[in-house]
Amino acid sequence: MLKKLILAGSLMAIAGTAQAADTYFGCGHASKYGGDAYKSFEQKHAHNAMAVTLLRHYTGIWQLQEQARICEAYGRGEPAEFGCLIERRDYEAILAMMPDNYRALDKQELNSWAANRDLSLTQETRKNINISHNACVKAGARKGKLREVN
Repeated sequence: MLKKLILAGSLMAIAGTAQAADTYFGCGHASKYGGDAYKSFEQKHAHNAMAVTLLRHYTGIWQLQEQARICEAYGRGEPAEFGCLIERRDYEAILAMMPDNYRALDKQELNSWAANRDLSLTQETRKNINISHNACVKAGARKGKLREVN
C-alpha cells in the first residue's frame, strides 16, 4: 500500500511539472535571439549597431506581446501553444515596429529617434514584461501577483 501511495505521489508530481512546462516560453538557447533564422534576419535588416539594438528590442517586445496573446487565449479556453517562440517569430510584425524609414537613418539618427520617444526602450520593455506577466497570471497559466503597468 505504501509503495502505491509513493508511486501515485510521484506521478502527480511529474504531471504537475509537465503542466507547468506547458506554460513556459523558454527555448534553451544561450541567447533569446538564438536560431539561424534570427541571425539571417538581423544580417539582412540591420545596417548599423543601433539598428541591431532596435531589432533586438522589438524582437523582445514582439515575443512579450505574443506571450500575452497566448495566455489570453488560454484564459478564454482557446487553443494556446506554449513553448519556444524562436521558430514562430513574425518577422514582418517585428519590422513594422521599427521607426519609419529606419534603413535611411544612420546610427546617430536612430539613436536620436530612440532617445526622443515618450518611453525609453527600457521602460517599454518593462511595461510589456508586466503586461505579459499579468495576462499569464490572470489566465492561470503562471503563478504570481499582478504587477503595476505604467
